[in-house]
Amino acid sequence: MKPKTKYLIILIGVTGLAFLIYNSIKMMYWGIQYQMIAKVLYIIGVAGLFIYFLIKKWRKILTKTMLLTFSISLAISVYSIYQFYQWNNYLKKRNEYSQIKTCEGLKERFALDLENNEIKYFLFGMGTDIDLAKKLKKKYDIESFGMGCIVDFKKVNCYNKLVNEHLKEKHNDSIVD
Repeated sequence: MKPKTKYLIILIGVTGLAFLIYNSIKMMYWGIQYQMIAKVLYIIGVAGLFIYFLIKKWRKILTKTMLLTFSISLAISVYSIYQFYQWNNYLKKRNEYSQIKTCEGLKERFALDLENNEIKYFLFGMGTDIDLAKKLKKKYDIESFGMGCIVDFKKVNCYNKLVNEHLKEKHNDSIVD
C-alpha cells in the first residue's frame, strides 16, 4: 500500500470513527437508519483491514474497499449531523413562537419579523400542506412551520391573520380566501 493511500485510509477511518461515536452519543434516536448504514460500512472497512493483513493477493481490492466504505460511512455521518442540526434549528424557531403567551406578544413579534424580513406561517392539522409551504417560501420568502394537531388555535391564528393581512396589502394576495 502506498504511504499516501495508507495515511488517507487512516485519516478517513479515524475521522469516521469519531463521527460515529459522536452520532451514537449526541443523536441517540435521530437518524437511526443513517447511523446503522454508516456503522455497517465502517465495520466492513475494519474487516477489510484485518483481511488485508491475512490474504496478500486481495490487498489491492481491499485497499479500494476500505477507502470506499470508510469514505461513505464518513459522508453519511456528516450528513446525519447536518440533518440533526437543521431539525433542531427548525424546532427552536417553532418553539420560540409557542412561548409567546398572548396575541399582543405575537403582534409585536410579527412587527419584528416583518422588519427583519423573517415572516413565518404556522400550519396545523393532521398533515402539513407541503404545497402551501413551498408556495409561501418561493413566492413570498415566508417560512412555514407545521404545528401538529394540538395547537392553541387563537394564538396561531392571530399571527397567521397578520401574515394574511400583510400579503393582501403588499402583494394583493391572500393565503386564506
